Amino acid sequence: MKKILGLSIITSFVLSTSTYADSISEAFDNLEVNGEIKLGFVSSDFLGAAKTDKVTAIGGSLSAVTGSFYGLKAGVTFQAATILSDDTKNNPTNIFSVNNTSYRTSFFDTDGVSLSESYLEYTIVNTTFKAGRQYIHTPIVNNAIEGKSSEAIVKDSFEAYLLTNTDIPDTTLVAGYIDKFQAQNNGNSEFNDFADLEDGAYTLYIKNNSIENLTLQAQYLDIDGNTTAADTDLFYLQADYQAGPHTLSAQYYRSSVNKQVGKMYGLKATGPLGLGKLGYLVGYSSSMDDINAVYTGAGAGATDSVFTALPVHDGEVPARADTDTIVGAIVAPIGPTTIITYAGKSMSNTHVLGDVTGMGAIFIYPITKDLVLKANYAHVDTENTLAPAGVVNDTTDTARIYLSYKF
Repeated sequence: MKKILGLSIITSFVLSTSTYADSISEAFDNLEVNGEIKLGFVSSDFLGAAKTDKVTAIGGSLSAVTGSFYGLKAGVTFQAATILSDDTKNNPTNIFSVNNTSYRTSFFDTDGVSLSESYLEYTIVNTTFKAGRQYIHTPIVNNAIEGKSSEAIVKDSFEAYLLTNTDIPDTTLVAGYIDKFQAQNNGNSEFNDFADLEDGAYTLYIKNNSIENLTLQAQYLDIDGNTTAADTDLFYLQADYQAGPHTLSAQYYRSSVNKQVGKMYGLKATGPLGLGKLGYLVGYSSSMDDINAVYTGAGAGATDSVFTALPVHDGEVPARADTDTIVGAIVAPIGPTTIITYAGKSMSNTHVLGDVTGMGAIFIYPITKDLVLKANYAHVDTENTLAPAGVVNDTTDTARIYLSYKF
């Protein structure tokens, strides 16, 4: 009897091992691989520049995600970049430069290889747990937004633990702990290392579309500072209402950095103009504190969630204290090409820069389904300059050109 029982156990183990092996093999057989190759050029004579900073770089990413093995997946993403030409270090040190390189140009000034994603993901019914290095796309925790100022050759990344649940109808809940953060570069033309995000950060994100034509989003971020002065929390709320072909949106920020509270609200409308295929965007934001700026979140993409963020110069200007900002854009599809022209003005009586006026254009041309050419140009005038004594430079011209192939 014991021999029969032992033989049964061994047989069951062999059969189950074979099943697991087949399942593991099947998971790797269903491996999904995708990536992007990007060639980029940027030039910027940012405030105080002695001459224009210019960088040409090539790079991209390669991602692989296994098929499901009893709900478990694994994924990795490698990023790489090579600087082809570099004419930087032309700026004096100020809040808009990184090691004497224009803040806008430094995004492209990265050389090297990085393992930016390396995670395990487990899904059971309507709940997914994702742990490890990963990209995050939420309003106030966001590594990059394509087509906005945070887009570059490489992306930020996070080391985090995220739990996503969709059990409640028409509702997505995301709860997470973020341990480390990898910025696009370290200011010395290299990939940054993953570094502690202070003493850790917690976030909770909710998205609901149970009411017809209405989408609601709310998110909270709490960063535990290594010192009391670095303690930060941020609350974000957004509502989008679909009124026929038009979308009417509102957003609200409340941040506290070292107990200094900043507040901002924004309004936005988008839709067709009723003239051929022309579309429009108009946005307004107002900071509600005369002293404190608004912290917009973690990752380069978080600044682009501000409704009045410009495509090249993000949302830091409208997030200033004592600032009102208005922007407008016209979207013109011409054949396969999309041309977007925009202008905006950010007004402040107390900030060191004073009023800031920007205008520019975006050109998007899909050469093929997977090969896209994009060009951005922006001209910005500031009321006051931060240039050194004797240098008159209160304007900025920034141009970016991308050639992107996705596979």
